[in-house]
Amino acid sequence: MPRILLIQPTLLASRDRPVPFRIRKRKIIGAVLPYLAALVPPDWDVLLHDDAIEEPDYEARVDAVGLTVRTVTSFRAYQIADTFRKRGVPVIMGGPHATFHAEEMLEHADAVCVGEAEEVFPRMLRDLVAGRLAPIYRRDTPANLRGLPTPRWDLLKKRNYAFYSPVVIQHSRGCPYACDFCAERRLNGDFGYRFRPVEDIVREIELSGKSHVFFAASQFVGNRVYTRALLEALIPLRIRWSALFSAHFCLDEAFLDLAKRSGLLHVNMGVESISEKTLKAMNKTFNHVHDYVRVIRNLKKRGISFSFNFVIGSDEDDPSVFRAIYDFLTEHRVDAAYFNVMAPLRGTPLYARLKTEGRLIDEANMDRWPGVHCHFVPKNFTPEALVAGVKELQRRFYSARSMARRLPLPLSEAALASWQINLLERRVARNAAVMNEFEEF
Repeated sequence: MPRILLIQPTLLASRDRPVPFRIRKRKIIGAVLPYLAALVPPDWDVLLHDDAIEEPDYEARVDAVGLTVRTVTSFRAYQIADTFRKRGVPVIMGGPHATFHAEEMLEHADAVCVGEAEEVFPRMLRDLVAGRLAPIYRRDTPANLRGLPTPRWDLLKKRNYAFYSPVVIQHSRGCPYACDFCAERRLNGDFGYRFRPVEDIVREIELSGKSHVFFAASQFVGNRVYTRALLEALIPLRIRWSALFSAHFCLDEAFLDLAKRSGLLHVNMGVESISEKTLKAMNKTFNHVHDYVRVIRNLKKRGISFSFNFVIGSDEDDPSVFRAIYDFLTEHRVDAAYFNVMAPLRGTPLYARLKTEGRLIDEANMDRWPGVHCHFVPKNFTPEALVAGVKELQRRFYSARSMARRLPLPLSEAALASWQINLLERRVARNAAVMNEFEEF
């Protein structure tokens, strides 16, 4: 029986210190490796390895190695792949990085999967056994999301996970929106927003045996009718769940009541800016700043933990943006927030525009390293000032004084969740070299 080793590569600590970034335990049970393992044909033996925990065994007796690669983990993935290939072990690569960097990946792999892996990955393994492995496999049609195999959680090493570790469930793919800076649509094949049958999601949650679920989707409420049916089906499971969805859905109090009854613990929302002018430039026209206070009030009234995402550095922003965001978040006692330098990722209108204008900086290394970086020439900042402003905003917002003013006493599960996020982000903010938490789904 042939054997494959599936590896989730970690990232390299920094450009100045290109060594594997390691953690002691995962705080969340990711979906990537267990699901890839479920796609492996039954006549193969499967091993899983988390490179963020420990170094791979390069002497392992395997017939193939598979690597799932994001751009930020690509350099580390190449190190691992090159080491195995020197031993004569075939390497297959896939993941989001392949969408725009397939030819680059092929310099370190025997074959690359571009696009969704269903049907394609199993065919690659069959071709490998038959001695006809092609260099690049591209999926040009959307995968059928009905009846997907159950992730192989049984192959994970329990010692690699914290005692309380939510499980990631993928209930949909794609996004119905087209924000100027977001590459999500392209990374999912630009097949539109699609969702799995409700009964499949319920069964997968039950099989996971976990009481806390994180729904991995850029937009949890991509279809209102479907989402309401899913929430109704979650109620009997008595789970707690977290997800990402747009702030304007929190204006619908009936929806929030249903979400609360179904177990909503924490919602993360991409508000991006507190400037209507900036939101319009981002094509984020479904967000309205004048609604944010009502969103906050609706969530707090129901005891739902929440966080806001901000993208800073658009041509409509100027140095006053940092103080404005901080004052808004402090005044309205926002539970948590994430602050990001705008990134001109490939496949986005923003990338195309800035490239045409000659404003990209070090494009080859864009999104390759952890931390806060600026990869374009901003209109109203220097790149260095934009990075410094985001870092200082993070430090101020997660100072002990700010946390004490904003957060409720940790007497409920939701309040405790908000405190946990703040304590984690406080550690991140104090680590200026990394400035982000590494946790891959």
